[in-house]
Amino acid sequence: MIKKVLISLSIVFGLSQIATADELKNSLLSSSSSSGGSMVNLDNLNVGGAPKAVHHKPRSGKTVIGTVNGNKIYKKKADKFLKVATKGKITDFDRLPKKQRDEIVKNLAATTLIEVRSRKEVSKAEKNKLAAQYWMGKKLKSIKVSKSEAKKFYNKNKKAFKDKKGKQLSFKKVENYIIMTIKQQKFSKNLMKKAKIVIK
Repeated sequence: MIKKVLISLSIVFGLSQIATADELKNSLLSSSSSSGGSMVNLDNLNVGGAPKAVHHKPRSGKTVIGTVNGNKIYKKKADKFLKVATKGKITDFDRLPKKQRDEIVKNLAATTLIEVRSRKEVSKAEKNKLAAQYWMGKKLKSIKVSKSEAKKFYNKNKKAFKDKKGKQLSFKKVENYIIMTIKQQKFSKNLMKKAKIVIK
């Protein structure tokens, strides 16, 4: 059961699609609280209990649950948030009490506006750069590096891991850096494996 969880969807949900529920609970500060905006209060949400009875035909994710400046807010966005926030225990927006549904719609309005404004104000070059960074980040995250691989790299390049005074840095202090370096090397090797380079 989730206790005393105040969640604002206004900005962070739109930028944190892969965040865990704990990260959401700890980091979702209300950007609207300073301006008197409301927060989504999930205090009484019993994720372990039986779901709230819905007395109408189940609605699809394409159902419009609200609008902001004429821009539609779809149910699938609210369902996705609930799935993350409750670790998959609640995935249907319609099974929340009306008050909580209303608050979620209000906060999703901010995410919707961010998406609309970004489409208009971010240049194609910026979008391409962000897309490339996001894609590379996903690929790097999926690459596995064992501790033995990292230690082997450390021992082979030990002279390179010294502080400003020339003192040898321990493996523990540079482990994360080494892992990322190996991931980047593996990514580049795989990327260029079938690449055909023509120099003119």
